[in-house]
Amino acid sequence: MTVANEAHTATRQVVESLREKVQGPIEAWLDICAHCGLCADSCHAYVGTGDVEHIPSARAQQLEKVYKRYHTKLGQLAPRLVGAEELDEEVLDRLQKMAYQCTLCRRCTLYCPFGIDNASIVGVIRALLAEAGRVPAGLQEHTDTAYEKGNTLGISEDEFLDRVEWFEEELQDAVEDEEAEIPLDREGAKVLFVPTPIQIMRFPTVIISAAKIFYAVGEDWTMSTKRFDATNFGLFSGDAEKTRVMAERLVDEMERLGAQVLALTECGHSYWAMKYGAETWLGNALPFEVKNIVEMIAEYASQGRLKLDPSVNRDVVTYHDPCNLGRKGGLIEEPRAALKAAVENFVEMTPGAEQTWCCGGGGGMIAIPDYEEVRLASGSPKVEQIRRSGAEVVATACDNCKLQLLDLAEHYDLDVSVVGVVDLVADALILDEDRD
Repeated sequence: MTVANEAHTATRQVVESLREKVQGPIEAWLDICAHCGLCADSCHAYVGTGDVEHIPSARAQQLEKVYKRYHTKLGQLAPRLVGAEELDEEVLDRLQKMAYQCTLCRRCTLYCPFGIDNASIVGVIRALLAEAGRVPAGLQEHTDTAYEKGNTLGISEDEFLDRVEWFEEELQDAVEDEEAEIPLDREGAKVLFVPTPIQIMRFPTVIISAAKIFYAVGEDWTMSTKRFDATNFGLFSGDAEKTRVMAERLVDEMERLGAQVLALTECGHSYWAMKYGAETWLGNALPFEVKNIVEMIAEYASQGRLKLDPSVNRDVVTYHDPCNLGRKGGLIEEPRAALKAAVENFVEMTPGAEQTWCCGGGGGMIAIPDYEEVRLASGSPKVEQIRRSGAEVVATACDNCKLQLLDLAEHYDLDVSVVGVVDLVADALILDEDRD
C-alpha cells in the first residue's frame, strides 16, 4: 500500500468512527462550548507554551469542525458557512498534536462555566487517532510491548524473580529479620500488591518500602509472578481493546489468587483505570476492592498500626498531587495524612489539592521523546509552585510525575529532591521489636 493510500485509509477510518464516538455527553459538550477561552489560563500547556492550539476549547472546536463536515447537513452542503473542515493530513497532524500533548489532567474542567470535560473529548480524539494508526511512536511502542509481553518494559518472569530476590535481601537488611519475605503467588492472601515495571528497574525503593510497611503492620499480602505491571498504556494511546485487555488481566489475576484487595503502587493512572474505568470497560462490577498504596498507608496510620518517627524526615516537604490520584481519583487527604505523620515539616503548594497545577508529564507525554520540549515548557507553572512553597523535598505518588519532576528540576535548576510518599513513610517507621 502506498503512503497516499495509507493516508486515505486512515482518514476514512476516522470519518467512519466519528458518528459512533461523538454521541451523548460528548456531542452535548461540543455543542454548548461557547469558546469563551476561560479554560485557557487553567491549562499548564497553554500557560507554559503560549501555543493557542493547547487551549482546551481549541481541541473541542477542532473535533467539532471535522464532525460537522461529515455528519451534519450544513457541514456537507456549505462547510465554510458553518466552519466545517475537511479531514486531511494537516488536520490529522493538528489533532495528533492537540490530543497527545494534552495530559488529560482535567484542571480545565474546574474552571469551565459549563463543566465541560475536555479530557473526555480528548479521549475521543485519541481513540479516533489510534484507530487510524496515528499514535505517537514512543507511546505506541510502550502500549504494544505491554499488550504483547505483559508489561511496558518487556521484563521476563526470570528477570522479575531475580529483582525480587534482591528486593527481599534489602527488606531483610532494613527490618533486621532474615525471615522477612516478599511473598509471591500466595493463593488466598488478602492483598495483591502490583508495582510498575519502572519501579522494578529504576525506582526499586518503592517496592522495598511498600514491603517494609506491609511487614510492619503484619499485612496478609502477595505479589504475582504473572502480573507485575499496574500500568495501562492503552488508556494513554486511545486503544479501547488494549485498554480493556490490560484491565482484564489484573482482574483475572485477582480471581486466580483469590485476593480481596487490589493494592496498586504509586501510580496515578493505574488507580483511576482500575477504580473508575475497569467496570465500564469490562461491563461488570469488580468483585474486590481497589486501593492505592498511599490510601492503605493512611488507613494503617489512622488505625494505629504504624509507628512513625517524623524527626527522621526533617527537610521541608511538599506534596505534588498526581492528577489521576487527586483531581480525578479523589485521593486528596490520604497522602497528606501519611506525610504529616511521617515528616516534621510539611507545607502545601498554592494552589493545592484539586486546583494544583499538572506537572506536565502525564497522559503518556513522558513516553513521547518528540514532545520533550513542549513537556518541559508545560511544566513551568508547576516549577513556580514548587519554588514558592520553599520546599526542599517534593513528595509524590506516581512514576510519571517523578520522572517529569526530576526532569523539571534539572531543566529549571530547581534545588529539590523528588521522592515517593511510601519511601518517606518507610524511612520513618519504628519497627516493633516484639513481633509475633
